[in-house]
Amino acid sequence: MSATVIPLLPRSGFTVRRVGERWELVNSRHYGRAVVLNAWPRDRHTEAFEHCYRLNGRKVEDLLAAFR
Repeated sequence: MSATVIPLLPRSGFTVRRVGERWELVNSRHYGRAVVLNAWPRDRHTEAFEHCYRLNGRKVEDLLAAFR
């Protein structure tokens, strides 16, 4: 199974990847096998990205501003 890492997410610790029909929140600093911290259905991608931004210490407004 392949995973796609979305490049507009900060890489300071946590990232979101899409695997099949779901989004997974993973710790990108974890060595070896990726540890999935949470998963969302494909249609709830906004919630996954917002959660990732918060865990990386960034404001959700930064994410929303990227799409304006």
